[in-house]
Amino acid sequence: MNVVNPEAIGVFGLIVTVWCFGLEQLGLGVKDGDHKEIGKSLAYIAIVFGGAAQIFTALAMWMFNLTKDAGLSIYLGTVFADYGLFWILIGIFFLKGGDKKQIAHFFFVQFLISVAFLYKAVEIGKVWPLGAVIFFICVLFASLVPAWYGKGAIYGKIAGVCNILIGLCAIPLFLHALGI
Repeated sequence: MNVVNPEAIGVFGLIVTVWCFGLEQLGLGVKDGDHKEIGKSLAYIAIVFGGAAQIFTALAMWMFNLTKDAGLSIYLGTVFADYGLFWILIGIFFLKGGDKKQIAHFFFVQFLISVAFLYKAVEIGKVWPLGAVIFFICVLFASLVPAWYGKGAIYGKIAGVCNILIGLCAIPLFLHALGI
């Protein structure tokens, strides 16, 4: 019996979201755009593709032990859930606003959690491509803290590059989840 792999949905959502955010952070294609409207559009992408798709995948990983290894399914489900909830929060922030410095603190906490995820990926031998994706997520969060504290535009550009690299490194995960 063939089973659909929901990781494809979660990873696809990740790729779409990080590429859209990365392109915006790098200023590609949005120079003359209405930044309020760009922010709303990014919010919708974050909530649906980054958030809902990854939450769906997390639930499937937890409920159905799709890897046939309970520990791995719990780990991957937790990774998908954390980043899915992250994107929902960021989407709501872009729609409703809030304190940027508090979100910078949240990015720092996400950095610490991502370091733990990276440690586990290396420990279980999933260095490529999963470890690479999480490594760039760590660098992303490390760059977002000073970017959101207003410490220099270069940190936003670093975040943009990291988002693009996260998406590129996630392509093999996506293809594997599709069975290609």
